[in-house]
Amino acid sequence: MKKFTVILPVKNGGVLIKECIQSILSQSNKDFDLAILENCSTDGTREWLQSLNDEKIKIFPSDTPLTIEENWGRIKYIPKNKFITLIGHDDLLQADYLAEMNSLIEKCPDASLYQTHFRFINAEGNYIKQCRKMAEKYTQSEYLHAMLKDELDSTGTGYMMRSADYDKLGGIPSYPNLLFADHALWIQLTGLSYMAVSEKECFSYRLNQSTSKLSGASR
Repeated sequence: MKKFTVILPVKNGGVLIKECIQSILSQSNKDFDLAILENCSTDGTREWLQSLNDEKIKIFPSDTPLTIEENWGRIKYIPKNKFITLIGHDDLLQADYLAEMNSLIEKCPDASLYQTHFRFINAEGNYIKQCRKMAEKYTQSEYLHAMLKDELDSTGTGYMMRSADYDKLGGIPSYPNLLFADHALWIQLTGLSYMAVSEKECFSYRLNQSTSKLSGASR
C-alpha cells in the first residue's frame, strides 16, 4: 500500500488535465497513487485517460453525468491510502510537492492538516504572484481568524490530510457548486489538531473565470 493518494475529479479537462497529470506523475516521491474521478466528459478526456498506461493511475468513471457536488462526493467511497490531497484539473504540482509533504508529516506527525506555499498562475500558465506568507502553524481559531481577516490565501488544492479524518468528517460539504466548501473542510480538519505549513513553494494554482475556483462548475 502506498502512502499518498492524489485525488483528481474532472469533467472535460481539455489540454489542462494533461499538464496537471504530467505534474503529478513527475513527483520525485513515487509513494503514491493517482485517483481520477471522471465525470462523463464529452471532450475526449475519458478516452485520453483510458489510453494512459501507468500503474499509479486509478480511474473511477461515472456511468451517468453527475453534478460537481456528486462527483466530489464520491471521494468518500473510493479506496484511498493513508494521506490524501485534492487537486483541480487545471492546477500543477511542483516535482517536490509530495517529498516536501512527507518531510512535513515527519516533522509534525500530530498535525491534522498540512499545506505548502504556492504561486498563482493565469489561464495560460504564466506566473501572476506568490501566495501570501503563512505561519508555520495554525490552530483552528488562528486559521479562522486569518481567513475572516483576509490575511491568508486558501484554495482547494495543495492541502494534505489523513483519509480517515476526511471520511470521519463526511468529506467535502456539498454546498451549491462547492462554493466555500473547501474552506469549511479545512476549518474542520484544523480543529482536529492543527495545520502545519512548509515555507517551500510546491504547487501552482490557476486563476480562471469560474465562480467556484475550488473546482469550477465543470469539474
